[in-house]
Amino acid sequence: MNGKAKILITGSKGMLGSSFVDCLNIGVIKSYSSDDLDVTNYEKFVNLMEFDKPDIIIHTAAYTDVEGCEINKDKAYLVNTMGTQNVVNYCIGKEVLLIYISSTGVYGSLNRIEQYNEFDDINPTTIHHKSKYEAEKLIEKHLSRFLIIRTGWLFGGDKNHNKNFVYKRYLEAKDQNVIYSDNSQIGNPTYIVDLVDQIKLLIKYRQYGTFNCVNKANNISRFDYVKKIIELFNINSNVEVAPHNKFNRISPVSKNESAINYKLDILGLNIMGDWEGSLTKYIKKLKNSI
Repeated sequence: MNGKAKILITGSKGMLGSSFVDCLNIGVIKSYSSDDLDVTNYEKFVNLMEFDKPDIIIHTAAYTDVEGCEINKDKAYLVNTMGTQNVVNYCIGKEVLLIYISSTGVYGSLNRIEQYNEFDDINPTTIHHKSKYEAEKLIEKHLSRFLIIRTGWLFGGDKNHNKNFVYKRYLEAKDQNVIYSDNSQIGNPTYIVDLVDQIKLLIKYRQYGTFNCVNKANNISRFDYVKKIIELFNINSNVEVAPHNKFNRISPVSKNESAINYKLDILGLNIMGDWEGSLTKYIKKLKNSI
């Protein structure tokens, strides 16, 4: 990829979007938050694209509140699906690479405990993941130059970001003897820096299509994740399995969001490390800022 490639990032105030702005160093970056660029407004979106003329669009803008999506279905489909439709419409017929950030949650519930790979069936259970999968289908149908990145349980970024799960668990535990966490769902805690590096490699080798991009994790629950966070912070607080119905949710989330980077593995391009090692690096960085 030409070092002067023009890269446009949507959702730049989001945890992932802001990390792309900070960590992506392969071209000229132009970034927009939802305040600057409303992807649901096609006319304004196209006018801005025609002005910037990006070579790569990294589309991270999304309505990510899983519970909120169940309550406000229209907003979920407007932002996540139709907003992406507008991005796709602009890209049709142009030599633009669209990189779309999706979720391993789209695999949904297939009543299995095995980790999902890219060739497994899709059966999303929540409005959030249904709206993301509908966006995936639009991209696959209309474009040939695209990367759909399925990831999940992201951590990293600025400690004060409202989506910073790791730092919030630190704040929760530092003044309490006991905190609780759910052990009913498994997934892959994934470091944003690792994800950005993996996407950079896919761009470099001109790979297109759908890829799982998660840190390696085997049968890791939210409880395991939180327990490791507190351990690495060296906080004298016990993490206990939450009593039944302590964390009631509106959304019928899948109990299994765990995945493997199967396509990356068979291509020899998987540089996503183990989740514990990456979490250790991130918490070491956080400690220096506390």
